[in-house]
Amino acid sequence: MTFAIEALGLTSGGGKAGLMQLVPALARHTEHRFVAILADLPAFDSLARPNLKLIVRPKPRSLVAREIHLQRTVPRICDAEGADALLCLGNFAPRPSGVPAVVLLHNARYVSRDRAAQSHLSVRERLVNWYGRRTLRRPASGVRLVVQTELMRRRLLEVYPHLRSSVEVVPDRDGLASESAPRLSIDASVERKGVGADYREDGVAKTPFTFLCLAHYYPHKNLEVLVNACRLLPNRGVRCLLTIDAAQHPRARRLLERISAERLSSVLINLGPLSGEQVTEAYCSADAFILPTLLESFGRTYREAMRFGLPILTSDRDFARDACGDAAIYFDPLRPSDIVQRMTEIMESRELRERLSQAGLSRASQAPSWEEIAARFIRVLEDAGARRQEFGAARFDAVSPAPIRFL
Repeated sequence: MTFAIEALGLTSGGGKAGLMQLVPALARHTEHRFVAILADLPAFDSLARPNLKLIVRPKPRSLVAREIHLQRTVPRICDAEGADALLCLGNFAPRPSGVPAVVLLHNARYVSRDRAAQSHLSVRERLVNWYGRRTLRRPASGVRLVVQTELMRRRLLEVYPHLRSSVEVVPDRDGLASESAPRLSIDASVERKGVGADYREDGVAKTPFTFLCLAHYYPHKNLEVLVNACRLLPNRGVRCLLTIDAAQHPRARRLLERISAERLSSVLINLGPLSGEQVTEAYCSADAFILPTLLESFGRTYREAMRFGLPILTSDRDFARDACGDAAIYFDPLRPSDIVQRMTEIMESRELRERLSQAGLSRASQAPSWEEIAARFIRVLEDAGARRQEFGAARFDAVSPAPIRFL
């Protein structure tokens, strides 16, 4: 069979990291042929395989361009390549796609009823949120949904019970390339950013306790609360590493400006977006992982922190407890004082850190491999392709797009 993969929107963060692992794992199923629609990033060049064709395109900048890509370009590619099924990794599928579609739903905002998690959205995010909810209320024919956890499935069916027969659970894992990583230091990266002097006294290097908050900026990540928390921290050696790009969101630049204005740049240190090797370096250099997020569908960075043996501090929310279990301690993400109390507990108790670290390593060891995850996707795609062959392509081809040529 031939399967098309639509992943044009996965260009950064956990989405890109997972894509870099999932696509090669899918292509190892050499009994099938794959056609992947990806953004024009150099990192994706290494994904090419004999049975995997890459169609590289610029990532759409506007919502209109994104819709044209999804509703016109993707069906044409499926038609031109003779696809038996389409795997969409960005929450949405064409209407109609011309072939049965399998959609990975990983945006938890479409199923959330948490008002705090839905606040401070940009106009673009509100439009996408409305579009996502509307799509789930009236899904296209021949579409099956894949979610990453049983909790996400329950949430989805609470809001959209009519989807009960079309939802599959395919577990996920972290996006790290290797099973182990060397012990590195991020101090050189910190000093390159001009903040190294904050940790030196009389020419002697100090070793502050380091929290890592590795997160792309989204309003639901609730990163602003870390500013309020750090203001309450007692005067001790502590720093928290952030990985924010000012261009990631309209509010990202304001957060970075606030950190600077409140003279917290020596405590909340922004490293900016990190490459794969720098991500490994950041995990290896941290003493603990912290994430005050209000909403997640899976939480890939939780798994990554566990693999590096980091104790985890995170929000007292059902998705976090489902992902971390006894590998984390939990705080109220809306109360800076509670966050500070938990940070202090972690810093003062080596026994607590070691217990959380061991629990995390144990949970990480139980995560499915990318081969197992790919096999689950293959089974869903094969089932979709078989249905198309059994009932005939005409059932799905409400629109017969003209073929196009790719170089």
